Amino acid sequence: MTRVLTALTDLEKNLEAEKMVEKITHFIQASPGIKTVSSYAAMPLEMNLGALHSSLPEVSFCYPKCGDRGQMEFYSVRNLSEMQASDYGIREPDESLHELVDAEAIDLFLCPASAYTHNGERLGKGGGYYDRYLLRKRPDAITLGVVFSSQIVEYIPTEAHDLLVDRVL
Repeated sequence: MTRVLTALTDLEKNLEAEKMVEKITHFIQASPGIKTVSSYAAMPLEMNLGALHSSLPEVSFCYPKCGDRGQMEFYSVRNLSEMQASDYGIREPDESLHELVDAEAIDLFLCPASAYTHNGERLGKGGGYYDRYLLRKRPDAITLGVVFSSQIVEYIPTEAHDLLVDRVL
């Protein structure tokens, strides 16, 4: 999958990200109950959704911070420039600046992955962070898979603990 993603030009990645931001914006605007959205700070081979902040100023966004023992928490972030690079180079919220958001307060989860099937099966990055965290979400909270079109595949081997997302965009 890495080879496929590194073959994408910056223009191709930016165009797909722009279309994805439009899809997510329309989805949220059509769902008035969505007030708090979990997103992520894109790594070089992930889709950048930062433009959602300007397209949806009325929405509260939160971002993950990975901790010890494979745990992850989400923090409210208004200004993406306030996030700091972790030891792994992942931009994360600063606990001293950003408020912790309870899992049950999140209405919509935008979930990155290495790949998805059309059925919502997810190939994560290997740490199990999202699988563990999503067990804590409200039953009516929505999970959306967010990847480049080249990351949607026919088959992903799954295990019993792997969670499906509700929809892949």
